[in-house]
Amino acid sequence: MIDLGIRARQARRFLGRARMKVLRRLGLWGEDWATALPKELRFWREALEERRLHLTEWKHCLDPELELQQELRGLIPAPPGSSVRILDVGSGPFTQLGKRWPGRTVEIVPVDPLADHYNEILNRLSIRPLVPAMFAEGEKLLDHFPADSFDLAYARNSLDHSYDPLAAMRSMLAVVKPLHYVYLWHVANEGVRERYTGLHQWNLDIRHGEFVIDNGRRKESVNAAFGGRAEISCEFQESGNDKLVVAKLRKLKAG
Repeated sequence: MIDLGIRARQARRFLGRARMKVLRRLGLWGEDWATALPKELRFWREALEERRLHLTEWKHCLDPELELQQELRGLIPAPPGSSVRILDVGSGPFTQLGKRWPGRTVEIVPVDPLADHYNEILNRLSIRPLVPAMFAEGEKLLDHFPADSFDLAYARNSLDHSYDPLAAMRSMLAVVKPLHYVYLWHVANEGVRERYTGLHQWNLDIRHGEFVIDNGRRKESVNAAFGGRAEISCEFQESGNDKLVVAKLRKLKAG
């Protein structure tokens, strides 16, 4: 027999989520990107200054010997002797990408809209990232980089924070070389999970085999948006207790 207390909690959660969805559709629930940015910065300031971000957890980000992740190497056609250039979009204070690939030279370029603020805090704490982030919005990468100039564009739990994930994907595709990849790694449906608080205004999901994004008001098919311009594959994975959406967009045309 199901405990009545458990059943009541389940009913409250269901009704609360249903109410949130209705208010979200009406534009009465959630925040916008500009007003949420200060909250994101406050989170990181507290994490870095007050809790020191549990630096043991992030120690790998400061390790110059950390090798480039195997799943990314497999997407980059780079024979020994090659130079590889990777863009990390929405990197936060530290890029989590490895910096070494035996036999190759690896250049990581981390970008984030809050990069200048992060770097100021890190400097004050005498924390030296191996590759400091530079300012750039994911939606406007062509303002900072030439088209067709990166061997890979990467985003980890960042596009759900953007003001227009589809525009960010379009921008990432623009700056990678033809037949190269955009690699996306995100917790599924983060907007719903975080109740559209702060920068968590978007959901990335896979529905009926399609890679989709939605913000509780409108849904977009990434497959439809980039048909003819990119080959798209996506799958669910798990990391701890999180369900992930991992998507790969292979660019077909220059520019």
